[in-house]
Amino acid sequence: MGSHYLPQQYLRGFEVPSDPGTIWVYDKKLSRFKHLPIKVVAQEPGFYDPSTEKALSENIEGPANTVLAALRKEKSLDRNHRLKLALYISAMIMRVPRRRRKAREMVPSAIQSTVDRTRNAVESLARRKGTDRLQVQRMLNEIERVRKMFQLEPPPNLVHQIRSPWPSEKMVRTVYDMVWRIVRAPANAQFLTGDNPAFFFEGFGLGTPRAELTFPIASDLALFGCWQGHKADLIHIQARPVLVRELNRRVASGSERFVFFHSEQAWVATVADKQDPHLSEIRWQ
Repeated sequence: MGSHYLPQQYLRGFEVPSDPGTIWVYDKKLSRFKHLPIKVVAQEPGFYDPSTEKALSENIEGPANTVLAALRKEKSLDRNHRLKLALYISAMIMRVPRRRRKAREMVPSAIQSTVDRTRNAVESLARRKGTDRLQVQRMLNEIERVRKMFQLEPPPNLVHQIRSPWPSEKMVRTVYDMVWRIVRAPANAQFLTGDNPAFFFEGFGLGTPRAELTFPIASDLALFGCWQGHKADLIHIQARPVLVRELNRRVASGSERFVFFHSEQAWVATVADKQDPHLSEIRWQ
């Protein structure tokens, strides 16, 4: 059994009603459904070291489980509850495979940028009178050696940052301050989730006026965050089917590979397989 990048307790919000502890998984890569125990999905061998997984369970997941349960019962949240959930959602952004892939893709350009700055500084030094040209060339050779080495194996501190599931204080505070709308799905529409459940438009980020955050909590409940309204408001509303469909499109499109639902439905595959779906901004006011 590997390390879980999605909490098992979270996925229970989407479990099969007639078979608790199991869930339907749609694999976007293989284009097929599987009915599996929750304990074997959303995990990879060695994804985290044991101490990190333990810390996630004790410091992030455990405290937030009671908050998720309260929301499912349509209870209000105090500031402490809100902070626990903001931390939970922020960690969910950081801990999933998509975030790791995106971070890895940035490594070559980050290394090259550092190399270019260092090389420019050395070449600037070389233009000064009295500079030891042989020493400058040695420095340039060393820069090139390091560049090639890091191309093969990134620096340990960079690898650590990529693997880290811990959000920054700024991210947590931003999620906390957003206007939260807790949306209940109508009887004829339900939310799905995926291996990257906390969706936001990466071009807008989280802190800009047009930023939006969507996070399915259970098959019938989801959180929509934005900056439309009063800072840190919590609003409970009943969703129209169109709003449920919009969240499902976002979650499916943002999923790296797996989409989760409580039953095998053809529409789940259709939504998950859609290439470059049209995603709409939501205007609440």
